[in-house]
Amino acid sequence: MSFAFITINFHRPSILRLFGASIKRLRAETGIDFPVVCVSEPDDADVCREYGLTHIIHPNIPVNEKWNRGCEYIRDLGVDYVIVSGSDDVFSTATLSSLIEQMNKGIDFIGLNQVYVYDTDGDHRGELLSFTRKGIGVGRTIHRRVLEAVNWKPWEYGEGRNWGMDSILYRNISPYIKSKVTIDGVIVDCKSHQNINKFTMFKSNYGGHVEPKSTFYNFLSKEEKDILDSIKKIAIPKFPRLHKRGRTKI
Repeated sequence: MSFAFITINFHRPSILRLFGASIKRLRAETGIDFPVVCVSEPDDADVCREYGLTHIIHPNIPVNEKWNRGCEYIRDLGVDYVIVSGSDDVFSTATLSSLIEQMNKGIDFIGLNQVYVYDTDGDHRGELLSFTRKGIGVGRTIHRRVLEAVNWKPWEYGEGRNWGMDSILYRNISPYIKSKVTIDGVIVDCKSHQNINKFTMFKSNYGGHVEPKSTFYNFLSKEEKDILDSIKKIAIPKFPRLHKRGRTKI
């Protein structure tokens, strides 16, 4: 049984560096030198090289074609499974081991029951929330036989789309899924001011449960902690406050 990670990135160099350091830890602690494909901008080449990520340059729009480009590359690697990950997702080693356990059973589609969201540099920096997901959550892990059924283009969508990637993926592959399972585990979605969907959106719209930071920090390597702490120290520019009459406060 073999697997590869696929991710995409867009102008988030610090977050991508955190992702790369997490891959370095996962490889070291599992003893598996699994491939990772990152589809992104030319600016990410150095970080990808540093952490042993295969870097593919592709336009950011439409986003679905960016994902498909990476998936088509993985087809030629001959792996049994593809793990879909955001470039802001950090997996615990225990979670990857649990996914591998399910892969060894030949399950078509694997995901997690929980979602964890962490604020790296916003007003709630250092706060960790958890959410219970209905159906397949993050960590989507797909058997190659399912991907072959869609010609390794699971994000195919007409002339292209830049949002709703999860729903596009599942809509396209669901007719070919014969077995699926969700497992418990920790994958932390690290939000920054560069994300379209920021931490405050999750906190305001979904509430969630406040978790101790140790749930996240306890499985990180020193390198990951150092990168995360450096992101947390970034000063976020603020818009000027307004008086009630609408004039800018000076």
